[in-house]
Amino acid sequence: MSCAFTPEEQAYLASLPAVQSVSESTITYAPEFRATCMDRYYAGESPTEIFRSEGLDPALIGGKRIERCVSRWRHSIPPRDTPTPPAKRDLLVENRMLRSQVAALEGLVELAHARENRAVRKARRFELIEELRERVDDFSLAAACGVLGVSEGGYYHWRAQRAAWADAARQDGPGGAHGDPDAGPDGAPDASDPRK
Repeated sequence: MSCAFTPEEQAYLASLPAVQSVSESTITYAPEFRATCMDRYYAGESPTEIFRSEGLDPALIGGKRIERCVSRWRHSIPPRDTPTPPAKRDLLVENRMLRSQVAALEGLVELAHARENRAVRKARRFELIEELRERVDDFSLAAACGVLGVSEGGYYHWRAQRAAWADAARQDGPGGAHGDPDAGPDGAPDASDPRK
């Protein structure tokens, strides 16, 4: 090391509770100090402030020594699991719930526009649900089905049938008989399908 501690500096450092032992060129820190230091570091405090508050001035021990200690301890002392404070946890839950409600309301608005045109097919409702599932993180299928007036079982049936149609269309190629899952035999929407 480039910095050798004088006997007076060694005596001062040895008197600090944060220091377990000190020699001419090394400092061994107390385990309690290491744990406290890392807790404060993970809480956002700077290493220099932490060491200085314990009487370990960077001018005395060197700023580089402080950086190396914290870097070394970071690998051996992981952050303690601190539970999310109740107030923040409540806000996160409320945020998720509000996002779901907004997405459901957007679906309702689109459904209202479709009802004005008197062309609300069940397939379109299922498509709305599918869009909402893709856009909303914690999506509630039951709530969306209730709002749109369809059953969860009907949605899952539609999804499976749509996947089967897509597979058949891939096998037939473009323009094949299974190209449009909503089309009837003449290419127009199938009016006999009760799901629509």
